[in-house]
Amino acid sequence: MTDPQQPGPPPPTYGPYGSLNPYGGGTGTPVPPPAPPQPPVRGKRRTTAVIAAVVAALLAAGGGTWYALKGDEGPGARKDDKASASPTASGPATPSAGPSGPPAPDAADAARYNGARAPGEASVLWVRKNDIDVTTLTGDVFGPWLVGDTLVTAMYRTVTAHSVVDGTVKWRMMLDTEICRASHDVSADGKIVLARKDRLHADVDECRNLQAVDLRTGRTSWQRKIVKEGNFDFGTDFSLAISGGTVTAGRDLYSTGYRLSDGKQLFGRWEKNECQPYAYAGGPKLIAAVSCTKDVNKPQEEIHEVDPVTGKSRWKYRLPVGYRVDHVLSVRPLVVSADNRVQGTHGMVVLNEDGTKRTSLKGPGFYAEGCDDDTVQQGNLQRCQVVVDGTTAYIAVEGAPKGKGNEIAAFDLRTGNIVRRIEGLPGRRSWPLRMEGGSLIVRRAALLDAPGSLATVAPGATRPVETLRLPRATGRLESRFHDSPALYVDGRYILVQQVVLGANDDEEMKRETLLAFGK
Repeated sequence: MTDPQQPGPPPPTYGPYGSLNPYGGGTGTPVPPPAPPQPPVRGKRRTTAVIAAVVAALLAAGGGTWYALKGDEGPGARKDDKASASPTASGPATPSAGPSGPPAPDAADAARYNGARAPGEASVLWVRKNDIDVTTLTGDVFGPWLVGDTLVTAMYRTVTAHSVVDGTVKWRMMLDTEICRASHDVSADGKIVLARKDRLHADVDECRNLQAVDLRTGRTSWQRKIVKEGNFDFGTDFSLAISGGTVTAGRDLYSTGYRLSDGKQLFGRWEKNECQPYAYAGGPKLIAAVSCTKDVNKPQEEIHEVDPVTGKSRWKYRLPVGYRVDHVLSVRPLVVSADNRVQGTHGMVVLNEDGTKRTSLKGPGFYAEGCDDDTVQQGNLQRCQVVVDGTTAYIAVEGAPKGKGNEIAAFDLRTGNIVRRIEGLPGRRSWPLRMEGGSLIVRRAALLDAPGSLATVAPGATRPVETLRLPRATGRLESRFHDSPALYVDGRYILVQQVVLGANDDEEMKRETLLAFGK
């Protein structure tokens, strides 16, 4: 990508992601954006009249059923919480006693895998299988979110909290309609926000019910419908992002911000402004991807920092014509990737706190392996398996030669240059997982006949040192999680399935959804 303010021929490109070319800046005349393609509607797989009738009876009183689970995973006592269940347009969210709790973690499977464990291999700490019957072709798993020692996931019409220690269910919230989007971030006080369908088994474009969930308790504090801010406000790829005390619902042409404490609307569409935010990234700052496009074949986009209370722009950075924001790799420091689909080029820019350009990441290669573009992630700008600290961005390289493992490139955020390339394992995919004590933790995927592992890369080193070798006995099972999220918490390595599917109910219920390993 060339800097539009600098003359000269463009640099060569290197395949679908292109070279990491410098970005430009500048301003221009804003104009309205086009409508992006709509996500596909999933087909139904089987009739569930009996199940639907039971669920309808259980949930007739409100927006969700909540129950806590004791150590034996039996249903807990009912706890009324009228203050946190605010009535809304879609009805009150009233906690109530639920049916019998879900089963315990699969101890038999864990014991079987551990019985075949070789010296030096990690232990299988616990295994959880799916216990949620879905009526769609697949069950998309949202999350995971981590609050203390609690890991939370959401699927279909259920939100479930597991103990990271032993996999037991701490609480479960059952909803009356399907979940279609979820916030990437967790607020400082432990809340997430879900977007649910307006009615049971509604089409994907009928998904405008927001619901806040406290991950510490499994209670909902408010529900409300995403307000329609215009005749063309029918976008479905909601970008739910949390920053400070605000959650945003961004979508094509329109965006709305709500107060996280009670769901009150804080801001909406930018009035008298032809540029409009359509997606957000949250965390320590609220970053908006803004479209000013007049010609659908020549997109014009900007990056803004937005005040989370007023929704007003604090600063803007304009991308070169033809480039669209596709991922936010980090919010602080701010690292954004964009692509030009017509030219087949791609680039990544690092911005200062005031929105001025610091540098662009430079170097030939295919970046970034581990950026999820699955349907469940549509609208989420923060879906890449990358690690960014104050000075360095660790990004996996795509397109490794046959038989070679992909590398992880370490970019200096001050210069944009690659300062080291971290070696991969032959035939394996590797991703950066997290930083710990100044060292990089690397996740290395399994093959069908060989297990995965975790490795540590010391500051300045290029060769990972294996720290956790997973059991060979779980290699085939682990390979089903190769593109799924992973967590490393207090010495526990937890794999989270992103999609649950099966040809029938029996096969669906046998799918492992969580795997936990440790020493």
